This record gives sequence, C-alpha cells and structure tokens, in this order.
Amino acid sequence: MFSSPKGHFKALIYMHRYQPDLCSRMLNDYLQPFIAKLEANKQHQTNIGLREDISTREKTSAIKEADRIEIMLKDCREYAKTLFSVATQRIEIDLDDGVKVNYQKFKEVLVPIKGLEKDEE
Repeated sequence: MFSSPKGHFKALIYMHRYQPDLCSRMLNDYLQPFIAKLEANKQHQTNIGLREDISTREKTSAIKEADRIEIMLKDCREYAKTLFSVATQRIEIDLDDGVKVNYQKFKEVLVPIKGLEKDEE
C-alpha cells in the first residue's frame, strides 16, 4: 500500500505485477493529476469564499473546505518529492525475497506494517 504521510493519497499495488517504472507511473499518471484536481478545487472554494452574492454560512463553509484541501495538498506535494526520489532509483524486486525484504526497499513511500519494524532490530 503506497501512501502519503497523512494518508491523503493511497494506491494499492499487486506485488507480482510490480515493474521498476511503477513509481514513476504512479507519480505521473495518478499523483500529479490528483494534485492538479485538488488545486482546482481549492481555487474554486476560494472563489466561492470571496463572492458577495452568497450567504455567510456558504462562504465560511467554502473557506473551511479550501483550508482542508490545502492540508491535503501539502501532504501530497511532500509525498510527490519522496516518491520522485524512489522513482528515479528504478528499484528492482525479487519475488523470491519475500515481502519483508522487498517492503524495506520502499518503506519511505509505503504504509508501515506493524511488526515488520520489530524484525529489523
């Protein structure tokens, strides 16, 4: 399970279908378009918050939504930087090594597995 630090972006992959360019494809085909949609939605909510022809309640709601989207954007942008560094490595995996070994190769971009960290110590 690939996941941003706060979990605003997640993608589940099947280990047997992994290819070295998967992180790059995930970044370019999924994360970047998701960020663009968030930015457009934030701009839309900000514009609603600035309108004079709607109620104060609607404005407040739009501003809160824009703030919530900004938090999501920060999380996703931070994750994009981390995912880019992993993508440039074009990491190979060997299915015979098992999940424990292969998971460690990607641990900075994956959801931590409870108990797996204990085996490292």
